[in-house]
Amino acid sequence: MFNEDEIKTVLGESNSDMGEEIDFEGFLRAYLNLQTHAIEKSGGTKSSFLKATTTTFHHAINESEKASYVAHINNYLAEDKFLKDFLPIDPATDALFDLAKNGVLLWLVR
Repeated sequence: MFNEDEIKTVLGESNSDMGEEIDFEGFLRAYLNLQTHAIEKSGGTKSSFLKATTTTFHHAINESEKASYVAHINNYLAEDKFLKDFLPIDPATDALFDLAKNGVLLWLVR
Protein backbone atom coordinates (compact mmCIF):
# COMPACT_ATOMS: atom_id res chain seq x y z
CA MET A 1 0.00 0.00 0.00
CA PHE A 2 2.83 2.44 0.92
CA ASN A 3 6.44 2.45 -0.18
CA GLU A 4 9.21 3.25 2.31
CA ASP A 5 9.46 6.93 1.33
CA GLU A 6 5.71 7.44 1.74
CA ILE A 7 5.81 5.89 5.21
CA LYS A 8 8.73 8.12 6.24
CA THR A 9 6.86 11.18 4.99
CA VAL A 10 3.66 10.30 6.85
CA LEU A 11 5.54 9.45 10.06
CA GLY A 12 7.55 12.66 9.74
CA GLU A 13 4.30 14.62 9.84
CA SER A 14 3.56 13.17 13.28
CA ASN A 15 7.08 13.18 14.70
CA SER A 16 9.65 15.65 13.39
CA ASP A 17 12.65 13.94 15.02
CA MET A 18 12.69 10.39 13.67
CA GLY A 19 15.85 9.57 15.67
CA GLU A 20 14.14 10.08 19.04
CA GLU A 21 12.01 7.58 20.93
CA ILE A 22 8.35 8.51 21.16
CA ASP A 23 5.91 8.02 24.02
CA PHE A 24 2.68 6.07 23.69
CA GLU A 25 0.63 9.14 22.84
CA GLY A 26 3.12 10.04 20.10
CA PHE A 27 2.85 6.50 18.75
CA LEU A 28 -0.95 6.78 18.65
CA ARG A 29 -0.69 10.14 16.87
CA ALA A 30 1.64 8.61 14.25
CA TYR A 31 -0.62 5.56 13.90
CA LEU A 32 -3.70 7.72 13.37
CA ASN A 33 -1.90 9.85 10.82
CA LEU A 34 -0.75 6.75 8.92
CA GLN A 35 -4.24 5.25 9.15
CA THR A 36 -5.79 8.45 7.78
CA HIS A 37 -3.41 8.47 4.81
CA ALA A 38 -4.07 4.77 4.14
CA ILE A 39 -7.82 5.34 4.18
CA GLU A 40 -7.51 8.33 1.83
CA LYS A 41 -5.32 6.30 -0.51
CA SER A 42 -7.67 3.31 -0.55
CA GLY A 43 -10.92 5.27 -0.59
CA GLY A 44 -12.20 3.44 2.50
CA THR A 45 -13.83 4.68 5.68
CA LYS A 46 -12.21 5.27 9.05
CA SER A 47 -12.96 2.89 11.90
CA SER A 48 -14.54 4.15 15.10
CA PHE A 49 -11.49 3.15 17.14
CA LEU A 50 -9.12 5.98 18.08
CA LYS A 51 -10.61 8.81 16.06
CA ALA A 52 -8.90 11.64 17.93
CA THR A 53 -5.35 12.62 17.05
CA THR A 54 -4.71 13.56 20.67
CA THR A 55 -5.53 10.94 23.24
CA THR A 56 -4.96 10.67 26.93
CA PHE A 57 -5.37 7.39 28.73
CA HIS A 58 -5.87 7.77 32.45
CA HIS A 59 -7.07 5.23 34.94
CA ALA A 60 -7.54 6.31 38.51
CA ILE A 61 -6.88 3.68 41.13
CA ASN A 62 -8.03 4.10 44.68
CA GLU A 63 -5.91 3.24 47.71
CA SER A 64 -7.83 0.06 48.56
CA GLU A 65 -7.33 -1.27 45.00
CA LYS A 66 -3.65 -0.43 45.18
CA ALA A 67 -3.32 -2.13 48.58
CA SER A 68 -5.05 -5.25 47.19
CA TYR A 69 -2.75 -5.39 44.16
CA VAL A 70 0.32 -4.88 46.34
CA ALA A 71 -0.75 -7.60 48.78
CA HIS A 72 -1.33 -10.03 45.91
CA ILE A 73 2.00 -9.21 44.26
CA ASN A 74 3.90 -9.40 47.55
CA ASN A 75 2.33 -12.80 48.25
CA TYR A 76 2.43 -14.27 44.74
CA LEU A 77 5.97 -13.15 43.88
CA ALA A 78 7.56 -13.32 47.33
CA GLU A 79 10.02 -16.02 46.24
CA ASP A 80 10.83 -14.56 42.81
CA LYS A 81 14.60 -14.26 42.45
CA PHE A 82 14.40 -11.44 39.93
CA LEU A 83 12.25 -9.23 42.18
CA LYS A 84 13.92 -10.04 45.50
CA ASP A 85 15.46 -6.54 45.69
CA PHE A 86 12.09 -4.86 45.08
CA LEU A 87 9.75 -6.86 47.32
CA PRO A 88 7.86 -6.45 49.48
CA ILE A 89 6.23 -3.39 47.96
CA ASP A 90 4.98 -0.79 50.41
CA PRO A 91 1.30 -0.04 49.65
CA ALA A 92 1.65 3.44 51.18
CA THR A 93 4.02 4.54 48.40
CA ASP A 94 3.93 4.58 44.60
CA ALA A 95 6.58 1.84 44.42
CA LEU A 96 4.07 -0.43 42.65
CA PHE A 97 3.84 2.01 39.73
CA ASP A 98 7.59 2.59 39.63
CA LEU A 99 8.16 -1.17 39.44
CA ALA A 100 5.49 -1.63 36.75
CA LYS A 101 6.80 1.10 34.42
CA ASN A 102 9.04 -1.19 32.38
CA GLY A 103 6.49 -4.02 32.13
CA VAL A 104 8.54 -6.70 33.87
CA LEU A 105 6.27 -6.84 36.88
CA LEU A 106 3.20 -7.03 34.64
CA TRP A 107 4.76 -9.88 32.70
CA LEU A 108 5.51 -11.81 35.90
CA VAL A 109 2.02 -11.35 37.38
CA ARG A 110 0.14 -12.59 34.29
